Amino acid sequence: MVLAEKGVEFISREIDLTKGEQHAPEYVVLNADHVVPTLVADGEVLVESTLICEFIDDRYPGSPLRSADPHQRYRAAALVNFLDTRLHGKVTGVLTHALLTRAAMSQRTVDQVAAYLAAIPDPAERGLRTSLLTHGAQAPEIPGAIDALARYFHRLEQHLAVYPWLSGDAFGIADATVLPYVVRFRELRFESFWNEGARPAVEHWLDRAVTRPSFDRAFTDWSSAPLVAAFGAIGGAAAPVVDPLIKAATRAAG
Repeated sequence: MVLAEKGVEFISREIDLTKGEQHAPEYVVLNADHVVPTLVADGEVLVESTLICEFIDDRYPGSPLRSADPHQRYRAAALVNFLDTRLHGKVTGVLTHALLTRAAMSQRTVDQVAAYLAAIPDPAERGLRTSLLTHGAQAPEIPGAIDALARYFHRLEQHLAVYPWLSGDAFGIADATVLPYVVRFRELRFESFWNEGARPAVEHWLDRAVTRPSFDRAFTDWSSAPLVAAFGAIGGAAAPVVDPLIKAATRAAG
């Protein structure tokens, strides 16, 4: 989305995480951490989402995606840093893996699932993923992840009560960073984090963000109606367990 906001032409190559393509030797040569995304620009390999976004903003012309005001810039960076260091993977990934990855793995053989798990290099992450694939929406990690996410949505709400965008006065890197997570929750029909008056500023921000042309380039063009419908069906099946947890955590967060 940042590339599209800056008007940069690029070639995108999809890595199917459920097939373990991030562990393929030809990809690990580029990204030794076995994660996405990876950007190759000017012959240099760049990793880590936030650093990539900042590089793009600095490298290419167009409207800057970070505020010139130091206070706005700091607040936006703090939101992104918290997401990167405290929530990504072990919190945001909990719902994704417990529901979507588990659904994908249900189509694989026992040996294929074992190979998928064995390819995860970090033992702690491998253990977490095993629990999520085994227990799904009933996984013991689910309530804690939802609590942490509800508190983060409360923080976003407080920020958006002051600024129109997470990046400050204009759309920027912070918005492009947070948006994919919120869109995924919307696809899973977990809007209870923000709808029905729970987080009106977040809801208004989301409604505006998805109308940007860059959203179509980064999301709509890569999605499909059957895929979104499948995500909704998976989330809907988990709703009797997950939705009450989200609503309770949202109320508790303030």
